[in-house]
Amino acid sequence: MSVAKEQQKTRPKIDDIVGDILHGNDLASAIELITFIKENKISLRWGSTNCWHLYFKGKRLGNIRMTEKFSKNYAIPENSWVFGPDSDDVLEVLVKNDNELKNIVWNCIRLCTNCCNCGPGNDRVIFGKKFKNTCHGWLRMLNPGSDEMKLIKMMLTEKMHRLVNAAE
Repeated sequence: MSVAKEQQKTRPKIDDIVGDILHGNDLASAIELITFIKENKISLRWGSTNCWHLYFKGKRLGNIRMTEKFSKNYAIPENSWVFGPDSDDVLEVLVKNDNELKNIVWNCIRLCTNCCNCGPGNDRVIFGKKFKNTCHGWLRMLNPGSDEMKLIKMMLTEKMHRLVNAAE
């Protein structure tokens, strides 16, 4: 049975898969994010093969995707993982006057490779810098290090804060 068919049947928890795919610093950073997610009562729901969606108060916040082999569809190297936010609406507030965070965002810009046959990409201005041919899901953190992890946690925290305040 293929991994896809197996996971469709079992809908595994991320904890059961992460150690089989990732190693070293990538495993450590993924576990750090998974721990943060659980501590903040964000739910992780299996979405598709080696992909889990993050939900808080019924709203999707993003996804974590891992791959054992190079994935052309998602342009992810083998034994890697990526965090992709579902929206970038909190970035303006978080990054506003912080050049360090702007650089982190700029380094996480994904250019279009027509990986899912949805190209061409879009030209965008992101915090004053022009980017040509960006992917439709233009922001993604591939194998996030400490700087990207800081941004991911800030984004999730701001999204949760907004959802809690919207419910009050």
